[in-house]
Amino acid sequence: MIDLTEVEKERLLDEWFTLDEVPRGKLHLKLEWLTLTPHAAHLDQVLTDIRADKDQANDGLSSSLLILYLDSARNLPSGKKINSNPNPLVQMSVGHKAQESKIRYKTNEPVWEENFTFFIHNPKRQDLEVEVKDEQHQCCLGNLKIPLSRLLTSDDMTMNQRFQLSNSGPNSTLKMKVALRVLHLEKQDRSPDHQHSAQVKRPSVSKGGRKVSVRSQVSMSPGAGDSSPAPSTPVLGGGAKSSVEDRAQPAETSPQGPRDLGRSASSLHGGTTGSPSHIFIKEPTPSIASDISLPIATQELRQRLRQLENGTTLGQSPLGQIQLTIRHSSQRNKLVVVVHACRNLIAFSEDGSDPYVRMYLLPDKRRSGRRKTHVSKKTLNPVFDQSFEFSVSLPEVQRRTLDVAVKNSGGFLSKDKGLLGKVLVALASEELAKGWTQWYDLTEDGTRPHVVT
Repeated sequence: MIDLTEVEKERLLDEWFTLDEVPRGKLHLKLEWLTLTPHAAHLDQVLTDIRADKDQANDGLSSSLLILYLDSARNLPSGKKINSNPNPLVQMSVGHKAQESKIRYKTNEPVWEENFTFFIHNPKRQDLEVEVKDEQHQCCLGNLKIPLSRLLTSDDMTMNQRFQLSNSGPNSTLKMKVALRVLHLEKQDRSPDHQHSAQVKRPSVSKGGRKVSVRSQVSMSPGAGDSSPAPSTPVLGGGAKSSVEDRAQPAETSPQGPRDLGRSASSLHGGTTGSPSHIFIKEPTPSIASDISLPIATQELRQRLRQLENGTTLGQSPLGQIQLTIRHSSQRNKLVVVVHACRNLIAFSEDGSDPYVRMYLLPDKRRSGRRKTHVSKKTLNPVFDQSFEFSVSLPEVQRRTLDVAVKNSGGFLSKDKGLLGKVLVALASEELAKGWTQWYDLTEDGTRPHVVT
């Protein structure tokens, strides 16, 4: 365990840390506490440090943070139907990373007032792409592309204006405030004999009935028992900088940016210090129906399994199975999931179950990311044959997980509403472009899925 207060104070720690609860072993970490600065002059050195000045990739360690405040739009076109107002939402992407605004219903002058952040590898080569879409008809209402290099030459590396939309109405505009901040390491001047302590006392751990206090230790140099000296440079595959993105951004949770970015410029001034964790992070609101908000669902499922075990012998698939077709369409840049059917589901009441299937592409659990089938009444072997799509690139989707839950519908506030089983499908397979159709075992929490070919 490492005290982040100590990391913040020291700015840079490049050391061997002794591992706890094992006879021996050390881990070499290089930790940097970065400052957000509005000075483009710092960028070249950062790009050199993370080796982004030589490669042509658009992802990797981050050199800067893009902060976007989405304000409003004006004079949007009607979409597919003339004289009908659209349901506009905004999709923003930088490279493979995409985020989406909330939907505003029945208006061509929507107001969002939402914040977003993107970690940027090299702003000299990357673009911010923005598309306004009609959620109802899935058509484009306008788009624009902003090369991030424009921000490097803008005053305070900030643009705050109404942007003219392309492929839209003649007067259609999108008001945004976009700011770029370089992730700069301010090194401290230290004397050669300077000492620090990043030790953290762990909570007492009970072992064999005795409480043992465990302390994390930091080794400033290799121990005397080491057979070879520790290298002076971090063993990180040659990368000298630890990934800001891995530290500051929860895995693909699409963090929202500073809450007051649109109302106050103070959060964008050069004096702002600290890591992106100092930015107020606004998590996406999980659906009321999401499994995270219903931990009792798995408890009820376990109870029903015990009841089943008391009356009958359970097979290898006690909760039944679900048949899915999963593939990625490179032409349409979408993940396509077909929910075919379920079989041998457990009965939620004397009349059977009223099953439907709910899906998320994790880690996104927002309402806008949810997909649902129709409800099939009073059956334990429902057939759905419904197709669903998620807008996501192939490299991105291979880092995601498909969360599939079979649920019992029940009426409003019904006691018979609940979870019938889950499966979590990792999408890292190289066969995703070809696709596959398989039966999956349903389990209580989706883990340890057993594929039935």
